[in-house]
Amino acid sequence: MQEVWFINQYAISPDLPGGTRHYDFGVELVNAGHTVRIFAADVNLALRRKVRDLRGKLWLEEPVNGVLFEWVRTSTYQRNDWRRALNMFEFSWNVYRAGLKLGVRPGLIVGSSPHLFAALGGLYLARRFGCRFIFEVRDLWPQALIDMNGLSEGHPMVRVMRQVEKKLYREADHIVVLAEGSIPYLENMGVSGDRISFIPNGVHPGHFVPRMARVEARNRYGFTEFTVVYTGAHGPANALETVLQAADELKEYTSIEFVLVGDGPVKGDLLARAREMGLPNVRFMDPVPKGDIPDLLQAADAAVITLKDARAFYNAVSPNKLYDYLAAGKPVLCAVPGEVARMVDESACGLTAPAEDGLALARQTRVLAGLLEDERAGMGARGRQLVMERFSRPKLVREFIRLAGTND
Repeated sequence: MQEVWFINQYAISPDLPGGTRHYDFGVELVNAGHTVRIFAADVNLALRRKVRDLRGKLWLEEPVNGVLFEWVRTSTYQRNDWRRALNMFEFSWNVYRAGLKLGVRPGLIVGSSPHLFAALGGLYLARRFGCRFIFEVRDLWPQALIDMNGLSEGHPMVRVMRQVEKKLYREADHIVVLAEGSIPYLENMGVSGDRISFIPNGVHPGHFVPRMARVEARNRYGFTEFTVVYTGAHGPANALETVLQAADELKEYTSIEFVLVGDGPVKGDLLARAREMGLPNVRFMDPVPKGDIPDLLQAADAAVITLKDARAFYNAVSPNKLYDYLAAGKPVLCAVPGEVARMVDESACGLTAPAEDGLALARQTRVLAGLLEDERAGMGARGRQLVMERFSRPKLVREFIRLAGTND
């Protein structure tokens, strides 16, 4: 049995908004007899505020269903500016310091890359302890910056991140990608295929059961029309302007409403834009804990996912919210480029529109709202079946245990 460390700045416990991938993995590993620690920041990504009181300490340990969360001190920020960059560097440095001071020796460290510097801290810890290091690739940094923001390879930030990226690819004992489409990118960077494994995001179907009936859930959240829900980050990459454009096209259809749940750096801009456009069919809600998502989606009629039309998102994303939608049995309106849209089309679990095309999203919303309830239920059932077959967390954890060698 091993001591396994997950290093992911944005990991959460179930009482917080966000993705529970590493917590779910941790619970399964603990049940198999391992000790699991998750190093995460005390500032939550969705809420942009401190969610644990460290009482001046470098880190605070909190057991959650057998998984040990190590909440690491960072500073707060509100927008994607220098303060957020400082927050990232603080986490990377402080997680390294906390790991050395913890007084225990891990057998395996998994460094995840919502940004590269957190994973780099994990690599340095693994080298200090002489243990195995798995690099978990989420977004493709710095390629996403190049594709989304138009930065050149010569930009100082891109040059630094490119060197960190190459170091992580070169020195990791194994690499896990969340999106299968990332594999050709890694191979083009010189990573051999036998060092790469595909373990996507997913959900634990047994944990995704609503606690209340649909009528009660709709009353709780005040849903009275055909309600399309978005859950998650409100950031530049999420292209939620597409939803506002669709809502603008559908203003005369008073039986359709959009509810955007979450927070992020551009939420204030979205609120202002919705007011300027005079959108009575758009409502914003604060983030909800992960444990409340099944009830929220129980109340909805459909769910929507959008991303920017950037090359990095064509084949290299594995959005948590999509699997939540599918597990909830909701038909999906998908305005995401590439592989995600193909999966929705091929499994017939929703309708797709081109990324950042609000007019097309409006048309597909009208089509979905006009279907018979049984037809929408069929889409939702196919989505849940897809999750059970391909994206069930217990199955994904078994694959992780196999490749990580934690079944010794």
